[in-house]
Amino acid sequence: MQSWIDPEHQALAKSAAKALKDNVVHNRSGLPPFRLPQVAQQILDGLLQFISAGDKAPVLSLGHKLGQQGLGLRALLGLSRALMREVLARLPGGAPDALEEAARVNDYLTLLVDAVAEQERSEIGVQRDEMQRALERAIQNRERELRRVIVELSTPIMPVYDHILVLPVIGKLDTERANRITEFLLRDVVDRQARTAIIDVTGVPAMDAEAVAALVRTARALDLLGAHPVLVGIRPDTARALSDQGGHLAGIMVLANLQSGILYALRREGLEVCGSPLPQRGAARFSRGR
Repeated sequence: MQSWIDPEHQALAKSAAKALKDNVVHNRSGLPPFRLPQVAQQILDGLLQFISAGDKAPVLSLGHKLGQQGLGLRALLGLSRALMREVLARLPGGAPDALEEAARVNDYLTLLVDAVAEQERSEIGVQRDEMQRALERAIQNRERELRRVIVELSTPIMPVYDHILVLPVIGKLDTERANRITEFLLRDVVDRQARTAIIDVTGVPAMDAEAVAALVRTARALDLLGAHPVLVGIRPDTARALSDQGGHLAGIMVLANLQSGILYALRREGLEVCGSPLPQRGAARFSRGR
């Protein structure tokens, strides 16, 4: 049986297209304005099919498809309001089933809106997840950069004289940090062509056996690069741990403090340090040893 809406099909499609154009700003860029009349026609074709068969599945499928193409929920709501006004305005008084069909038009539009809303929620969820992942990546990159800066600042390698480097280590020294120190120190030894590298652990409160072993490995790596390793500022507990290393300490100079370490390194360069009083402060000068 033909619906009374069939003869009004083109007029309703025209009204639907106008409503979409009036709400074009609510659509996404994937749906260009020149396609709006085609979209309006699809919606009206789906309406007639729904009134005839009452099958919800094609309506939901159409809503998801239009949502994927870029039809915005607010644009569809504007179309729904305009279309219902047109249907009610054209409702024939003598048709017994007219009100029932008008109700079915409302059911159709409700299903269509629900489908587009679900599609939009899904896309928003995907975008939110992508933004969350991007934010997490940015935070991780920032944290890595901050850790890198902190590591560089926490391992200040200072050249005190030609071919002599000093690395003061302050704070807890574990295996991971010892490995980072080794990396930075070896790089600077090569870059500066250092012949003596002094590692000052005066500021390290305590070291476990693994950290001590890592410190010895660092000294060994320096030796392999041709830089003489010197350990200074050793605490009693660390000295006991170092003594357990036995033969591994061969060739590694261990001294009491940084001053003695620097004096030792200068003498290895053939220099002697002589005290010389100056007004209000003491000074030191270097002279070649004989």
